[in-house]
Amino acid sequence: MPTPVRRMLGRIVAGDAAATARLYDSHAPRLYRRLARRYPELDAEDLLQETFLLCLRDGAALLGRLLEREPTGGGRGRPTEAELHRYLWDLGCGLASNRRRWAAVRRSAVLSLDRPAAGGPDAEREAIAKDVLERLERCLGDRGGRTYLYYKLRYADGLSPEEISRVTGWSRKATYKLKQALDAVVRECLRRLDLEGF
Repeated sequence: MPTPVRRMLGRIVAGDAAATARLYDSHAPRLYRRLARRYPELDAEDLLQETFLLCLRDGAALLGRLLEREPTGGGRGRPTEAELHRYLWDLGCGLASNRRRWAAVRRSAVLSLDRPAAGGPDAEREAIAKDVLERLERCLGDRGGRTYLYYKLRYADGLSPEEISRVTGWSRKATYKLKQALDAVVRECLRRLDLEGF
């Protein structure tokens, strides 16, 4: 017989707002405390909200993956409350790692403004690179599906392949195949945008 967690996840994926509120109410306080302790330099409230937005977007696709996982160790009706909380924690940690990385990049960019070598040509190259990345991301987004989700989780949200495998329920083999598929899609998009030599 399905556990209350499995029933709740099924209702969330089906669009039940009350079940979504229950998920937040039952896990947000503890998750907030853990994130605040682990990442004191980040805004824990904002990080918490982003974690729930990530797992609920696209029709709660990530929670749907968790629901589809095969029970392990002979247990019936999984996942449990503890497994669901660990899943949300993994998502929050991945987002926090990504924020830390971008904070370091921004600090480096501010420091680089003092370099005497910085000038017009560098600024122009950065603007071109930004435009190329924006066009490439739009092209990738047109493809949709798992490949684009892998791209967002890996490069926008900063999750490692192992973390992606854990939070989506994809096997490690499937996750690494998506990396290969993404490489192929990137090459195709570069051809379509006439950017192969960039």
